[in-house]
Amino acid sequence: MKKIIFLCFCALFASCSSDEELKETDTNEKELANMINDYELVLKGYSIDELKKEKDELTPTTQEETVAEPWLIKAIQDSIAQIQFSYNNRTRTDAGAYTRAVAMEGVFKYETCGNYREFVYFMDCEDGGDTHSTGNIGATRVDGNGNVEFHFCVIPAGYATGGVLAFYLPNLYLDNMHVVKRHHDNEDHNNKNHIIDNAGLASFGPNYFDKNTGFFWKIGGITSGKLSFKYGVIGTAPLPGPHNILWIDDENGKNANQAIRWTGTNNSKGFDLPADKSFYGITPGRNTIYEIIQI
Repeated sequence: MKKIIFLCFCALFASCSSDEELKETDTNEKELANMINDYELVLKGYSIDELKKEKDELTPTTQEETVAEPWLIKAIQDSIAQIQFSYNNRTRTDAGAYTRAVAMEGVFKYETCGNYREFVYFMDCEDGGDTHSTGNIGATRVDGNGNVEFHFCVIPAGYATGGVLAFYLPNLYLDNMHVVKRHHDNEDHNNKNHIIDNAGLASFGPNYFDKNTGFFWKIGGITSGKLSFKYGVIGTAPLPGPHNILWIDDENGKNANQAIRWTGTNNSKGFDLPADKSFYGITPGRNTIYEIIQI
């Protein structure tokens, strides 16, 4: 039954994406994203009463943390791939949008972005969870309800060292470069994820921002320029010394978090990062830890 439901969603997507007469592309893509997110909730087995329950972000959660089965994680990732394919095969036409020909990256904003634009994203974390930060993580902040508002400066590729958010598909064959996909299984109940400012990006590249979040972090590579303002990147600060930590409480129920690493030496599927073990400042698992180095 679960496979039949998934195939129906795929068929619906195929019929929408092949319709050349479709004029309201953004609306249909949002509807597709909502349907795929509903599909995830169906697979997780939520009852109608659970889905109708009012959102409560202030009461500490008592829900047990459980991990989704491998088939569920794969089904969710397959459905997300449909959204990525749909969005990234179209070019934004907003006034002042960055051209698709320019590879852009995101670094954590601290005081200013200089002459560059800012990408702002609101992540709805586990209701009543333990999302928090320590040290100086810049303009990115945890709000009073335990959610995260990310602030990135969007810059040309090659201007920053360390872990940066790639709004394009990096060349894996560059020396000493890694790409890590971090899929955040965000709050299932009445999720409020949304982009506050898209920075005029022509494409988000492999990243996705709907009811769950997919960050593609590029670590290493060639640096061809430098920035004149303070910024932050993912990385591990030396000991002893202060550490800037963003600790994200992802969804507790049947958590489908995923972390995959690619390099030029491994195949196109990459391989899973070990849970709860730091890799260049990224610690995956049922929850997520990012260490941010101020440059």
